[in-house]
Amino acid sequence: MIIIILLLFYNIKTLNQYFDLIEETRFNNDINKKNYNNKNEYNKIIYSKNKINNNELKNATEKVDDKLNHVNDIINKQQKEIDIDNKKNEIIIEDDVIDILDKENDRILNGDINEKINEQKENGNKKKTDLDYIKEYRGGELEPEWEWVKNISIVYTWVDGSDVDFLDIKSKYNGGFRQFNSRDRSADELRYSIRSLEKYMPWFNGTIYIATFNQIPKWLDTSNPRIKMVFHKDFIPEHYYPTFDSNTIEMFLDKIPGITERFLYFNDDIFLNNYIHPCFFFTSEGFYPKIYRRNVVPLTIEKTNQIINKDSVAEMFHTSKYFTRAVLRDYFDNKFQYRYLLHSVFVLYRDMFEPFRQTFKEEFKVVFANRFRCYYEPHGVYIHQTLLSYVIRESENTYKFGGNGKASKLPSFTLPDNRTVKDYSSVFIPAKVSKEMVRFGSITNNAAKNNDKFNSFRKDKNLLVYNFNDEYSKSSSLHQFSKYMITRYPKPSSFEKKDYKELEKDILTIIHEFEGFTKKLTEDMPKKYGNSTLLELDKEVENFELGIVSQYLEKKETLSEPQDLISKREKEEIKFLLNYKGEELEKEWQWASTVSIVYILENQSSNNNILAQIEEIKYSIRSVENFLPWFKGKIYIITQSDELKDQLTWINKENQRIEIINQNDIIPESAKNTKNIHVLEMYLDKIPNLSERFIYLKGNHYFVNYVHPRFFFSKEFYPKYNLKSALNKKEISNLIKNDPQFYQTFSVLMDYFSKNYLKHYRYFDNAPYTFYRDLFSPVRQLFGIQINKMIKGNNNPNQNILPLYLVTNYNIYATEQPLYPEYVTGYGKIRNAKLPILNEKRTINYFGFDVTTPAIAKDTTIYDIPIANITNVKRFTKDLNDSKKIFFSLKINNHEEILNKNYYKNLMTTLFSKPSTFEN
Repeated sequence: MIIIILLLFYNIKTLNQYFDLIEETRFNNDINKKNYNNKNEYNKIIYSKNKINNNELKNATEKVDDKLNHVNDIINKQQKEIDIDNKKNEIIIEDDVIDILDKENDRILNGDINEKINEQKENGNKKKTDLDYIKEYRGGELEPEWEWVKNISIVYTWVDGSDVDFLDIKSKYNGGFRQFNSRDRSADELRYSIRSLEKYMPWFNGTIYIATFNQIPKWLDTSNPRIKMVFHKDFIPEHYYPTFDSNTIEMFLDKIPGITERFLYFNDDIFLNNYIHPCFFFTSEGFYPKIYRRNVVPLTIEKTNQIINKDSVAEMFHTSKYFTRAVLRDYFDNKFQYRYLLHSVFVLYRDMFEPFRQTFKEEFKVVFANRFRCYYEPHGVYIHQTLLSYVIRESENTYKFGGNGKASKLPSFTLPDNRTVKDYSSVFIPAKVSKEMVRFGSITNNAAKNNDKFNSFRKDKNLLVYNFNDEYSKSSSLHQFSKYMITRYPKPSSFEKKDYKELEKDILTIIHEFEGFTKKLTEDMPKKYGNSTLLELDKEVENFELGIVSQYLEKKETLSEPQDLISKREKEEIKFLLNYKGEELEKEWQWASTVSIVYILENQSSNNNILAQIEEIKYSIRSVENFLPWFKGKIYIITQSDELKDQLTWINKENQRIEIINQNDIIPESAKNTKNIHVLEMYLDKIPNLSERFIYLKGNHYFVNYVHPRFFFSKEFYPKYNLKSALNKKEISNLIKNDPQFYQTFSVLMDYFSKNYLKHYRYFDNAPYTFYRDLFSPVRQLFGIQINKMIKGNNNPNQNILPLYLVTNYNIYATEQPLYPEYVTGYGKIRNAKLPILNEKRTINYFGFDVTTPAIAKDTTIYDIPIANITNVKRFTKDLNDSKKIFFSLKINNHEEILNKNYYKNLMTTLFSKPSTFEN
């Protein structure tokens, strides 16, 4: 570091020479001067820019740029030469820099602290108000009455949205997309928030809980006993998890083991700006939570509906405000006015959560039934804060709610006996005070605005809490934000790993010394240089520092293991599937042995096509018997006419595990003898004795290695859907012309669930289909009008809808949530539809789903191999065996070609030479 600093100062003279060159270029040109006199001012000279030789100025500026780049190169070179193990003296310097910056931040905010202390002593006899406690606190000991607050719990919610494991789970619910958005981006905000907490709340000795999605910040020292990682699945109820809506997470924070009766709730983008007395959070009398809100927000149903109709995600908070106000008016005060809730630290009562959840059980169904934030949900924390002001104590343990709404008519509720808090309430802080102490900020792509916001927050002595939302896409904004955080909160907390702290010391020293150098350069620069030269210098300094920060962030990434391309879950699943060698099933998977398999023999236009299908099904069944050794269930072959049944001559009729069924035995009378296979697919659940979960195979589906039931079902026993990537806008626009049936199906789904909820059009891959038997009936109930039109349409493409997509998407969007079937989610017609009627004899009570990811499919399957391309059977089978895949499907455009070409039969007899027990 010393070498770097010396290099910087060594180059001051050289830089001054180049600034002289710029100044000379400006002053030696033909410049018009205009002089004027003023009694109170000295003479000013204005130079006309039009007369400047722009080329010379440009050349001079470029020389300055080159020199700065040269300095940068030297610095980088010297950095690499420093022996990290032998820098004791430098570490002392770095620690001094941290102390200097830390004290400088205090000085900027609070001026002369001794002067403040004297002022407090002079006013010592005056009774202090809450505001006095807040404004006068400078980090000293607390008053005796505040002793209890030192061990209060603090809860952070945090997620690293770029983490591949997080994106893997999230992609299951959002159409397969793995891009992360700004709401999930992590710029180590949590690290600096905790630094601000340790700096400005020195009295806090309690536990910090970090509630997160199975993640641990890379920089966090989890050996510190005062930090506890709490994963969502450990406190959010089964099936409510996973969730990507902070509203749901917040509703169960009371379930965190060990949390105190009162606790503070921080988002990871909340930062403390000055010393915080507990009186900022609680009233000095009664210790009631303080609520910081601003102005009344005008809310109308017209604007709310407009936002929903145009699917304006950016304005979703407005709709949440509207529905929050509606709930509060309904329950507490029919004239309640919604005030803007400042993004601050929230005080919550642990023991009020259960009465809170029970009171608003109906209103929060829309929250719990959605994995992502939706337009119709009220804000839980806002309601929790508000209801506290309506709590009425009836006896030692019994309470009720007041107000002029329905809450006052609700039964009393009882709180736990072991609590110490007896009185519950909340106090609203006036908007004038609130907006002075709590502020909202955002990081954008506008560097100038970002710096203005940083400077205004840094210097505002009245500002105590602020946040920064991520609204940027440029990496330069990330570097700018990181530089601010590093210099604003330079002192590492006691919760950080040593190697991360040491690395940041290096960057902090460089930034500090370079800023000192540029400050001296600016002060010593002759006034003749003018403001434009200073602006150029500021720009170069900013670019240099952001470059240093960029290098630091890259080095920081090397401290942890490189990010994998696929998730741990995917790796485990691929390994498990490929390592299965036909062993007996585990106890928990024994149920799968009785699962049903279904084939359909379509009534094709030509007899040869029918015969080809029969051959395909025969070999597909051979592959089932060869490579699904655990399968002991029944195989059903559905035919579309009795004539087809007669042509299945290879069937071993003595084998009770295979059954041929005529479609007329399962479809309604109105659809009798239909040739539309989609009508038949809509009634597959009517197959007698069909298992609750079943597998639907096509004749061109073949297994070529041992297959565990996990190929078809998730670890939780949910059906796996093999779906392609979501279609883009151009592909969707071409659907009307290219695939009207698919487009019609999704138009119906959009109509019932709305485009705001069901956003993705996805095709099936040519792979096995797995379904819940008992979801077919509620799908027919919901889409009855469209299904009846299809039946009456006599295979009219304009009336066709695709049942497999209806059932799959109904599972994905309606049933895979904890409140089904008592509550069905979605924003369209489904909101007013009758609740589903399910099979009373079912044993499955939760209808989850899974999706085979591209990574898993790539290593385990091959889809749509064109049959015409398999001309060399020997080479094909060798490549297939070498690939270790467990399944493949053929692409057959014309079934007759498998009869006319010998290579199909050669391939099948090579792969599956032994007849199955289902054959004669």
